[in-house]
Amino acid sequence: MSRPKLQLALDNHDLSSSLAAAQKSQSQVNVMEVGTILAVENGMKAVRIMKSLFPDHIVLADIRIIKAGGKLAKLAFESGADWVTVISDASNDTIEAVVKEVKSRENKDVQIEINQTFTNEQTEYWRSLGITQLIYHRSSEVVEEEEKWSPEVINELKSLADKGFQLSITGGLSVDEIKLFKDVPVYCFIAGRKIANSPDPFQAAKEYKDEIIRVFG
Repeated sequence: MSRPKLQLALDNHDLSSSLAAAQKSQSQVNVMEVGTILAVENGMKAVRIMKSLFPDHIVLADIRIIKAGGKLAKLAFESGADWVTVISDASNDTIEAVVKEVKSRENKDVQIEINQTFTNEQTEYWRSLGITQLIYHRSSEVVEEEEKWSPEVINELKSLADKGFQLSITGGLSVDEIKLFKDVPVYCFIAGRKIANSPDPFQAAKEYKDEIIRVFG
């Protein structure tokens, strides 16, 4: 089992403070995410600046595509994004348009953000298109209720990994929850405000990275 990546989700309105957090934590993270709010507030300028500042990092444009897949994916990729996100509720035509853009370029990828109602039929379809990355997002309601990741969810993640998916895990993820995934081949852990809004983003990111190394080696 390879060591999971660490992704910094930057979802504040303010671009300058987001870039400051990214600068401070860059040595500890693998993926820089231009979050949905940041992208809506600042447009693709945020993606262009992020890639120019961090050319050796993967830059994700978390634009949660649900329509106009080809046009939005093209816009993000031409702005410097390496990955884009698509919502699992998007139509097959939309998803196929994004995949077409991915395949027309080098070193680009798409992630499907799945909701709680995805089906086996959907996962089989995504794999048939060559999609390998899924984002499993714990809802804000669950986070607010302070529910831990249940054994049922862990087993569901294992099942998705067995189908060949690379899994990114997000949703108010704390450092002490990383150990719950020790038997899951997680591809990437995503942390946002706990790093970006920390008084010391470097130290906050380091705590995540150190725990990933401790659990996964």
